[in-house]
Amino acid sequence: MPTNVRIVHSWDFVRATADGRVDFDSARTMLQTMASAAAPLDDYEMLIDIRDAVGQLTSDDIQKLAATLAEFHSTFTHKTAILCPRERFENSFLFSTLAATHGFGRIRAFITYEDAMEWLITS
Repeated sequence: MPTNVRIVHSWDFVRATADGRVDFDSARTMLQTMASAAAPLDDYEMLIDIRDAVGQLTSDDIQKLAATLAEFHSTFTHKTAILCPRERFENSFLFSTLAATHGFGRIRAFITYEDAMEWLITS
């Protein structure tokens, strides 16, 4: 069965501050932009590619970002794969775990593109 996958690259939205931290407002704006773009779509899965993202979110920022998903509920009820480098897997896994506590259990972190796509296209 065909699967409609939308790929979002982090460099389009996320910016780092001078001290190397991710600008939380830009990360939140990324979620808003994805939600707006996905609003007219009916059936899709999403891959968020943060492999080339510059900067790091703190644990507190990750928790706030996961809580922010509630504002964009319909966008993140579909499968959402987060493709990250190995050194950021722990943060991406934390985000997916926290997202699940807010009712978004279809968000998963992946290190390889192939694993992410395989998960997205399987029912």
